[in-house]
Amino acid sequence: MHGRAIEFRLALRVGLVAIGFFSAVSFGPSASSAEDATPAVLQGVAAYNRGDFGFAFRALSAEAARGNADAQVNLGYMFARGQGTARNSAYALKLYELSADKGNGEGMNAVGFRANFANPPNIPLAVHWYCLAIARGNPRAFNNLALLLEAGNGVPRDVSEARSLWLQSAQQGHVNAMYNLGHSLVSEQPSSAEGISWLWQAAAAGHAIAQKLLRSAGDRSVFPAPVDEALMMTIQPASSPPGRARICGDLIS
Repeated sequence: MHGRAIEFRLALRVGLVAIGFFSAVSFGPSASSAEDATPAVLQGVAAYNRGDFGFAFRALSAEAARGNADAQVNLGYMFARGQGTARNSAYALKLYELSADKGNGEGMNAVGFRANFANPPNIPLAVHWYCLAIARGNPRAFNNLALLLEAGNGVPRDVSEARSLWLQSAQQGHVNAMYNLGHSLVSEQPSSAEGISWLWQAAAAGHAIAQKLLRSAGDRSVFPAPVDEALMMTIQPASSPPGRARICGDLIS
């Protein structure tokens, strides 16, 4: 049982979860199962996720130099955060762009994220790249665009469309989207069975805030140890289905 009858009240002041560059579709190295990913890239991602930044940097650097788009975007993340190498935001962006130019949805999302959180932010450019990534089925781009729509941040506020995007992402197993969808639904209707179900699924995947909310509401389920997906690296499966978003118009039609 996972507490479908639970009602959420004041605890739901906790906000929605934004996605950094490093979030994952699901947790751990086994999530990196893109059909076209090379063994060396998969090894680099696995090394990163177990904290071996030195090996990850070497493996991803070699594959990025060969033009592998998965390696380029993930190596860009390491330059962005100064992990295994000196921090270099400009070179990180170059790597994202190289990956995106090859049609890589993860690279497109990364370019959009940089525009989203630039100083000052460039929301139209962010939306453009998120939409291109959504056309490739990138689950983090669904989530990031949904956050803009839910908040009305640089775009007309559209909660129903945000929920549609979160649902598409959650159905691919994206844990922060599960949480954000559940949070949105129970914020409007505390007894929403659908909202509680998505919160529970997020908690069962290790989402710490979802676990805290469920426990505060009386759920006694045994959840796994929390895992911060924003600190994980992943590769988008090549078979990800394309998404749907009204705001994207002809970009994904």
